[in-house]
Amino acid sequence: MTVLERKEREFQQREDQILAAALSLFNRDDWQTVTIDQIAAKAEIGKGTIYKHFESKDEIYARLVVNFFSGIQEKIKTRDTTKPVLDQIAGVMRTFWESFQGRPDYRRLERYCRRDDFRKTVGAKMARELDALDEGFMAVLDPLIQLGLAEGVLEPRPAEFIHLAMHAAVIGLLEIEGGACGGDGIPPETAFKEICEFTLRGISKR
Repeated sequence: MTVLERKEREFQQREDQILAAALSLFNRDDWQTVTIDQIAAKAEIGKGTIYKHFESKDEIYARLVVNFFSGIQEKIKTRDTTKPVLDQIAGVMRTFWESFQGRPDYRRLERYCRRDDFRKTVGAKMARELDALDEGFMAVLDPLIQLGLAEGVLEPRPAEFIHLAMHAAVIGLLEIEGGACGGDGIPPETAFKEICEFTLRGISKR
C-alpha cells in the first residue's frame, strides 16, 4: 500500500467514524439540536477534523441519507430478476420495509433532507446527490414496471402512478407504525404483508 493509499483509507475511516457518531446522536427526540461539538466529542476527534470532511451539520445529514439509500438501491439491484414481475415488485417493497425497520433515525433524516429549503442550504453538489437518489431508483424500477405493463400483468396506467402507489404504501405503513392508526396487536410483519398484498392487487390484474 502506498502512502497516498494509506492516507485515503485513513481519511475514509475518519469520515465513517464521524457519520457513525452523528447517527448515534441523531437517534433521539432532540436530534435537531445536536451540534458539531457534540459530534466531535462522540467521535473522539477535534472539531476541526469534522470540517475537513463536511462543511456543515446539514451536509452530514445529507451524506447519511445518500449512503443509506444507496445501500437500498444496491440491494434492489441484486434481486432475482428471473422471478415473476409481481414477485419482484413485492421484493422491492420488502427491501424498503426491512431497511427502515427499527431505524427511526433514518426515517427522520430522510424527511428532513427532502425539504425544499434544505436543498437550498446544503450546497449544490450534495443537493444533486440527493436528487440523483430518486433518479437512481426510477432507473431500477421503471424497467420493471414497463416489463409488467408489457406482459399485461399490471394495470395499464402511467408508470409513475404505479411507482407512487408502491411508495405511498410502504412509507405510509412506516409512518403509522406504532401509532394509534397502526392497529392494536398487529405484528409489523403481518401489517406489511397485508399492505403489500393490497397494493399489488391495486396495481395488477390479478
